[in-house]
Amino acid sequence: MKKLLSLLVILLISCATPKKCCAQTKDFFKYSTFYTSMSMNTSFVEKENYTAINKGYEEITTINPYDYSVTLGLRKIARFDYETKRQTWYTGTERNTADNVTIGNANGWEYLFNYSFIRNRGEKFNDRNFWLRYLGDWFVAKAQYTDNERVDLKYTSLDYRIRLNKGNWDFTIGTVFRVHPAYGINPIQDFWVPGESTFQDLAEDFGYAPEQWVQGFYVDQNWYDVGGGDSVLIATSNDEFFHHYFGDAVARFNQQELEKLGLQKELSAVIGIAYYKYTPKFWIHAWYNCLPYHHGLDDYSYEYTDSKIEWDSGLILGTRITKSLGLFVEGTHMKYWGKEIFEMKFGFNYLIF
Repeated sequence: MKKLLSLLVILLISCATPKKCCAQTKDFFKYSTFYTSMSMNTSFVEKENYTAINKGYEEITTINPYDYSVTLGLRKIARFDYETKRQTWYTGTERNTADNVTIGNANGWEYLFNYSFIRNRGEKFNDRNFWLRYLGDWFVAKAQYTDNERVDLKYTSLDYRIRLNKGNWDFTIGTVFRVHPAYGINPIQDFWVPGESTFQDLAEDFGYAPEQWVQGFYVDQNWYDVGGGDSVLIATSNDEFFHHYFGDAVARFNQQELEKLGLQKELSAVIGIAYYKYTPKFWIHAWYNCLPYHHGLDDYSYEYTDSKIEWDSGLILGTRITKSLGLFVEGTHMKYWGKEIFEMKFGFNYLIF
């Protein structure tokens, strides 16, 4: 959060020179909306599962608690002509594709500060998306902090570009400074040295304890989970433990080692192109931002091996073919640090009179 606030201050200072920017700062919160919401619903019902115990069986089906989402935020985003406010109240669950664009539909300040606490199928995670943008006739500046735990993507960025507008076309070029965790590194593969410690040592380091047992000439181990303070039997053999539970110890090791590396910084060139045209019967909105060159500023900055090109892109297409029939396509595709994230919607509406 401190890095985000620092970037926002830099953006504010960089935009303070143009007279238009200073004038619009007075109306910074005008037409903005502060919102909070909470939703709850029955969780997904898992498939029945059983285990054999003492010549009988025991049901071990996972019973998930109810799902919930608690959201609070502040937004000021100019809608495009093809967008309509779909409901009376903002709830924070809005996912307008056009919110991802670099060039908005109005000059001046726009922003989104959205924070959600979510539980889904028993898993808890947060979703944070904060961004602040100023769009001028000749430049665009944007500061952003994103932490999407659902897809393991977290970064802070400061994007500054020169803008050239030609009718329905927008061309931008500039640089983007990004701060992010160490990506593209697998600590168990890159840092763990076989021989210096064993798999059993690794498991014991992360809350698992073995207890040897002997039956005749057969020697094996029970395994206990002691991470929570209690000693809970989870496996009655090494085979069972390493097959079903050892992966959790590896995951904890990876997380611990990645946290030691801290945040990584890099500077990238960015080139953008966007096209927008709207009529009541047909509209198209397309954009593509290409990051072709990167310079890592830290020892563990991401190494671009196969291709150095990254991008984020989107397409919104709608047409009213007849009075009753309409088609639509909406989608975004993004690739940052080897992570590809996309969303796609398409279909038709037919109105019966």
